[in-house]
Amino acid sequence: MTFQHPEWIYLAVPLLLIAVAVRFWRRHYWGHPLVEQFRTEIGRPNPILRLPTILEAAAVVFLLVGLLGPVYPFVLNRIERGGLQIMIVLDLSQSMEKPLGKSTRMDAVKASTTEFIKRRPGDAIGLVVFSNNSYLVSPATFDHDSLLSYLKLVNVQTLVNEGYTAIGEGLATAQSFFAFGRERGQRARGQVIVLFSDGENNYGRDPLEEIERARQEGTRIYFIGVALEPGSSQQIAEAIPTTGGKFFDARNPGHLTQALEEINTIEKGRFHTLQLTRQQPAYFVFVLLSFAALTLRMILNGIPHFVELS
Repeated sequence: MTFQHPEWIYLAVPLLLIAVAVRFWRRHYWGHPLVEQFRTEIGRPNPILRLPTILEAAAVVFLLVGLLGPVYPFVLNRIERGGLQIMIVLDLSQSMEKPLGKSTRMDAVKASTTEFIKRRPGDAIGLVVFSNNSYLVSPATFDHDSLLSYLKLVNVQTLVNEGYTAIGEGLATAQSFFAFGRERGQRARGQVIVLFSDGENNYGRDPLEEIERARQEGTRIYFIGVALEPGSSQQIAEAIPTTGGKFFDARNPGHLTQALEEINTIEKGRFHTLQLTRQQPAYFVFVLLSFAALTLRMILNGIPHFVELS
């Protein structure tokens, strides 16, 4: 424990010494001279009777410590948050530039995803993009304004030199982020992947193996196929329900919106995180101790044996 305002001790200690000196002087000035004569016969008072004085002194000391601004340098707090950890896994292959309704597939996905994020303020949401390889654009965060800025920036030109569709790589990166969180003490419960893709996996890791890994680790996957060709990603779509998630066949922007609204309705939960807090104030502990000492002093004042009649 450290103190933020140690300079107060230079003012408080002299004042306390003056107060003790005044109390001692008043006690002897007003004391009856017969007390000294009878002290040898009646003895000194029981030490327990000094408890009110001890409590008064303790209250003053606790208030002084609180005045010095005590803080804990580092405190690890376990925080329960409402909502989920959701990773959006977005396909950036060149085919996402094809038309979907009045816009491109990419624009339609980004528009519906933006609305989805805005409707879930209590969730930690992150973003992974992939083509040949996958990249963590944003970890799961409650700073949705920053996340939406990243989402607005990414497009098929971001990975223009990559031309394949590595769905397995995208799923693997999202699950690696979840695994990292579990290693830091975060619950595995409440972890969701929302995957957007418009093609067949043709590069990188086997997505079926990543789906099985998700099932074992309790991660639910929702796969939104964006205008998929008939038969494309059929095995992936069939495996998705084993994780507790669902496959959606989105043929137009309205289907995208409906799919995300259904996910929004289904997925409710809670998870826990460990948060390191720096310079956490601790003065309230000493203030409470001071009030407790004063309260006990007032209670003792109602007992005749503890009342100083002199």
